[in-house]
Amino acid sequence: MKLFSIIIYKFNPEQAFEVSKHMELGSFSFFERGTIKEHIRFHSRLIASRTPVGKRQSIAFENNLGMCHAYTHPCGLTACVLSDAEYPMRVAFTLISELLRVFQEKFAGQWEDASADMESLQFPEGDDFLKKFQNPAEADKLTKVQKDLDEVKDVVMQSIEDLLKRGETLDALMQKSQDLSTTSYQFYKTAKKNNQCCKLY
Repeated sequence: MKLFSIIIYKFNPEQAFEVSKHMELGSFSFFERGTIKEHIRFHSRLIASRTPVGKRQSIAFENNLGMCHAYTHPCGLTACVLSDAEYPMRVAFTLISELLRVFQEKFAGQWEDASADMESLQFPEGDDFLKKFQNPAEADKLTKVQKDLDEVKDVVMQSIEDLLKRGETLDALMQKSQDLSTTSYQFYKTAKKNNQCCKLY
């Protein structure tokens, strides 16, 4: 069970704006990390922009490669947590709830007017959350003690294809995306063409 990333966005249904990102890609080779980072950012942004305000959803990637758990808080922040397929959903949403609470307390009034990705907000607590929640059993023990533990209910389970709008294809969105380089897109096409189950997420 492994967490790969936590990314916080200002919600926008057209294109969410990244306000904080934290990744742990040490399990991948150095040469794979750039491509994987781009795919994580692409999928997280797509899912963040398609998660309605007040909703939680867990999106399964093709070939059981992993999950993206997302929640859009009523304040307008969306958090996306990418994990492998075995990571417990309840623990992922507990992480999201705690993370958004801490982020809002620290940066109230600093992200609300964002109209593009923000690099200026320093949020080392995001890295701490990523480390703390790497072991879901330990993180679960810590969260059970807390009184304000949110129960995960009304989580929509979908595949990445279910998230696409009518007439959209993942290939077309990837071609338009600024998060993916040509190399990363070609990597995806080749892997899909060869039907290889490469562990990206």
